[in-house]
Amino acid sequence: MEIEGIFGTFAFVITMVILVSASIRDWKDREVPDVHWIVLGIIGLVMFVSYSVYMTEFRWEYVCLAAGTAMILLDIFLDREFNPLVYYALMALLFIVPLYHNMSDDIFIAWASVPLCYLIYLGMYLFGIVRGGADAKCLITLSIMFPLYPSFFGLPLIGLPDGIFSPFSQIFVCSISILFLAAILTIPIILYFAVRNARESGLSRRMFFGYRMDISKAEDSDVWPLEDIIEGNLTPIRAPKEEDMSNIYARLREAGHDDVLVTPMIPFIVLIMAATAVLNLAGNPLFLIV
Repeated sequence: MEIEGIFGTFAFVITMVILVSASIRDWKDREVPDVHWIVLGIIGLVMFVSYSVYMTEFRWEYVCLAAGTAMILLDIFLDREFNPLVYYALMALLFIVPLYHNMSDDIFIAWASVPLCYLIYLGMYLFGIVRGGADAKCLITLSIMFPLYPSFFGLPLIGLPDGIFSPFSQIFVCSISILFLAAILTIPIILYFAVRNARESGLSRRMFFGYRMDISKAEDSDVWPLEDIIEGNLTPIRAPKEEDMSNIYARLREAGHDDVLVTPMIPFIVLIMAATAVLNLAGNPLFLIV
């Protein structure tokens, strides 16, 4: 078996074991312990450093890149008590210095995807696009585990155009493709909302986002309210923080409302797990059109 197959097989097996465990916790408790992502990130970092050294022999740049990646992991798992500007400046230098003169090298382009994905997922979390902290940590550590698309035992079925270092695979990096596929898997849920709302209350602009539920039932369910009383009026809102939901329900009751539009807390890690399996076994459907 070629070295890519060995690394690909090990990465896939380890990742799926961790994601299955995390999915079970997410489904049952809607909360995933950080140990899952710590293990995934550390193993991914060790594997990619080892792969890089095997492909090009040891280079001093890998020490800097590994240190920068380790700082990413520390940033998402530990509460820092020192100046964040100094921390981020040092992290940036550990990536910029080794990458600056090496971006014509495929292996360094793959390394560059790690901080780029970190910034993308951190931004998505801060702007509420990715709701759960565990979801963001999962995607960040997946970008460390899969800076390159894995290939093993003739899988995935949809081959990579021009190999693992093709321009397309470096643009549509593995973890972003996983997120894209996981988002596609939410389409049946959205269609369920639409059909249910069309039957119960007719067509509306928000029929794709949730469904109505008694407030007393919503308080004991894994859902986010999508309405609140603002300046005396019933007003649509984005999914709120969990600590704010009890006050929202209280305001709705005081205003005389018995039900509220809600959207379920979808265990997104389960969808990420399914998307990871599909991408590793079947392949990226985007590569069919390139």
